[in-house]
Amino acid sequence: DIESGRLVAALDDRILPGGGIFAVYPHRRYLPAKVRVFVDFLVQWFKTIDNA
Repeated sequence: DIESGRLVAALDDRILPGGGIFAVYPHRRYLPAKVRVFVDFLVQWFKTIDNA
């Protein structure tokens, strides 16, 4: 919580270039299920951000 002082915003005045964000991980054969679920979550989350 930034308001409570427990978290501090870093680089909040920066604008990211439109280059994208990448998830880098080992070959899918060795990909743990937790990583796959997290990557799938990120894909869906960024899709909702793009549509907002």
